[in-house]
Order: sequence, then C-alpha cells, then structure tokens
Amino acid sequence: MAEEKHFFHGLLYPEAVSLPRLDDVLTGRGAAEGVEAAFYIHLGKTSELHVVLRRLRQGVRVLRSNGHRVYMVDAKAFKDDVLKAAYAETLAHRLLTPYQPIRGESFLRRLEITYKKEVITQLLKDLVSEHKLAAANFLIDVRYFLYEKLRRLVEVFPLMRAELVQVLENCTDAVRGFEEAAEKLVSEGVLARRNGYYALSMDAMRNFGTIPILTGLEQLKKINILKVSKAFSFLVFDVGLPAHPHHLPDPEQYVYLTTARGLQPLSKQLDMLDFVREFYGGVEAKVRRVGGLFNSTYVIEADSVKLFAKRYLSWTDVKWVAARLWTAWVKDFSINPSTRMAKEIYYLNHLRNLGFSTPEIIHVNWNGKILYTSYVEGQNLIAAWLGKSPDRRFFARQVGENLAQIHGRGVMLGDCKPESFIKSSEGEIFVTDVEQASTDGDPAWDLMELVFYPGHYLDAEEAGLLAADVVEGYARAGSLETVRRSLKPGYVRTMALWTPPWVQKAVSDRVKLFLRA
Repeated sequence: MAEEKHFFHGLLYPEAVSLPRLDDVLTGRGAAEGVEAAFYIHLGKTSELHVVLRRLRQGVRVLRSNGHRVYMVDAKAFKDDVLKAAYAETLAHRLLTPYQPIRGESFLRRLEITYKKEVITQLLKDLVSEHKLAAANFLIDVRYFLYEKLRRLVEVFPLMRAELVQVLENCTDAVRGFEEAAEKLVSEGVLARRNGYYALSMDAMRNFGTIPILTGLEQLKKINILKVSKAFSFLVFDVGLPAHPHHLPDPEQYVYLTTARGLQPLSKQLDMLDFVREFYGGVEAKVRRVGGLFNSTYVIEADSVKLFAKRYLSWTDVKWVAARLWTAWVKDFSINPSTRMAKEIYYLNHLRNLGFSTPEIIHVNWNGKILYTSYVEGQNLIAAWLGKSPDRRFFARQVGENLAQIHGRGVMLGDCKPESFIKSSEGEIFVTDVEQASTDGDPAWDLMELVFYPGHYLDAEEAGLLAADVVEGYARAGSLETVRRSLKPGYVRTMALWTPPWVQKAVSDRVKLFLRA
C-alpha cells in the first residue's frame, strides 16, 4: 500500500496531530482488499477517517483510533445516500466538508460532484416553488447552495451544528465542488451564467414550475428509518451540546434580485417605515393609501420623490374575491398573494426587457408581500375619459396598439383594466398592475376586458367611443380575429357585475361597426 500523507488542503498536519492510519485500522479486519475509497476530514482539534468498503453488512460502523473517530461505510449504502438520500444524507453530507482523499480519489470526486449537483437541483426547485416566476430574475451566488444545505441539515440534526459550521472555516474549498457541479448544470441548460452569478434558465423554470409541491415527499418512501436511526446514532455519538451557539450565515444573503437601486438580497425585508429610513435617511415622508381592492396600494412621498408600494393581500382578506370567482369558469385568476407578487416582479422586468415601459422595481419585502416600485406620474386611461381630456381618444388608440404589441410578444395581461395604462407627462405609455399576466392566456380576453370594463364608469355613448378607439388602435398591430373573439358571449357575460347591459350593447355595437368597416 502506498504511504499515506497526512495533510489537509496541501498543508502537512502538525506533529501533534496523530491521525489514524488506514493500514493500522484495517489490520486484523481482513478488509484491506475491499477498500473502495478512504479520506480524512479535519474538524477543529479532531479528525476523522472515513473508509468506504466494497461490502459491509452492517452498513455503517464506527471505531476509535488514537482518540479520533473512524467511520467504516458500505459503498452501496454510501452511493444510495448520495443518489437517493436512502440514509437521509447522514452519510452523503460528509462530501460537503473539505476532505483529503487517501484512496479512491476519482470515486470520491464523482460522488461529491453528483451529490452537490443533486443538492443544487433540489434547492433550485424549492426556490421556484416558493418564489414562482420571480425566481427567473434571481442572481445566485454559489455560496447560497452550501449555506442553505448546511442550514437545512442543522435544522434536522441540531446536535451536528458545531461540526457543520466548521465547514465554513474552509469555505473556499467547500464551495469549489459546488462551482463544478453548477457548471455541469450550466452545460445541461438548467443554469446560466449572468454577471458573475448563476441564474435559472427558462427551460428549468418551466420544468420546475410544473412539479407538484409535495413531490419531494416521495423521497421519504426510499428511506429506511431503521438504517437512518442506526447511522445517525453512530454519526453523533459523543457529540455534546456546544457551550455557545455556532452561527450560520443567512443563505438568502446570497440570492439577489436586480432593482433600480442595484442588487437586493432576499434577506433584506423592509416595511414601509424601515424602507423610508433606509433610502431617505431622516427625511420626513408621507404615506398615502390610494385604493386597491385585491391589494393595499400606497404612494410614498419623501424629499420630492414619489414611490409606489403594493401589499398583496390574501384572498381571505377581501370580499372582492366573490366577484372574481364569478369569472373563474372562463378565466384562471391567480389568488395566492405570493403567486401574484411573483408574477408582478417577473412581468414588470420581462416587459421592460421587451422594450415596453413599466415601473422600476426598487425593493421587495418577500415576507410582508410588499413590492416597492417607481411612481409613474401621469394619467391613466379611465381618468382621462372621466376628466374629458382633449386627447383621450388618441390615448385610447395608443393603448389599443400598445396592447396588441404586448400580445405580439407572447404576453397576456390577464386582468387588463384601463387603469393599468398610464400616460406620463412626456407622452410615454406605461403598463402597470401585471400580477395576472401570463404567456398562455387568450388575447381576446384582455381586449374584451379593456373595452367593456370602462362601461362601469362611463355612460353608453362615451363607453362606445372608447371601445371603438381601442379596437382601432389594436387593429394597427394586432389581429382582427382577436377583435372578433373579444365579443365572445361567454367572455362578455362575465362583465355583468360591472357594466350595465345597455352599456354592454353600446360597446358591442361600436366594435361590430368597426369590424364591418
């Protein structure tokens, strides 16, 4: 057997550290020829020797040598824990720790990268499950994967906190394997490199977004509870509670969202008062509520700057849900506040990237479900018509054309109200309130809502004029077939709660007149 070198990360151990030697451990046990791999792990003042045997009937065995722990592990059990979490990762998690291979280095490296790749994939799925479409805008520092995995292990095995936290003393070495695993996921199209960080690909977003939330529980069926109990009892034997709690970094410090003020970590959660203090210091600020049925919306004024804040309420908090349920049989509205906020974040950025004008994201409070954006100074479409603005008809045609262009890029707004279109003082049309947007809706639904909903506020003649102008603008960049389908009886019927029947008729007549022209 080749001479063992007792070193860690290229540095020889001090003479005072007497590591157990592989030959000595195996002497008299008849296992020398069955060694698949072996490696050392250095943990503070102690060290461990891990020996992976081609066959070990007990699965896991723990010995003592010179005051150090020696773990004997069956190779199949080790691989099953890496690939299928068969031992609840009580064996596999050792590969998170920087280790020094003394036998079977290629075997260990393959398993390490495979394990870290599995860890990254599961954490990405969980990010998509929790943050929905907004996860597409995340920039992820590779350290997130290490810290989040350690955090989860500590929650499951709290007695191992001190041991796992020591991994961070050699963070660079621990992260290196995650970088290699992440690069493999880049080559597979799951991740992409963006500005020095990792980002989810749209293919991965689509695939992970269709995974049921409870799918991960299927892993539990593969876990042998008796084996896990045995392995765990070995792994934590003579581990005591630490005198002082060991600190783990907040993993969400390493996941960022791009905002108008730079990268914002998910860990930053500011309520409205904290937000004003952080961004405007001691400046006196005014917070004014500006309405909103399904959400609470506010304008924040500080030092001549206006910002917009939107708090996404649960459907149980509002009576308006009854009206929305009226339309459920023809339109799949998102009711969950997390889903709505995630969609808003994604589509504000997506539409802006496509060349449309949208408010800029300033800050996101994930826990409080509050989105802070730039305030668009201007007039929305319905306000222009109620105020008899001289250019209101031109404005309506602009909005119709703008909507057709959005549809042409594959985006449907889902809840397309006239209030969602604001003309700035420079004449720029901004699209706001995109929490129901999607890429799989019906453009005819958007157009129907845009032309019929104003009848809730306007008389029949004005509502008819607005509808005629909107469809004229829409036809400049969109399909006449979409205009025809916007009169679909099943769609129009859903407006019965908002728009009186005589106003609906006036709108329908105007749209039909345009189609005949």
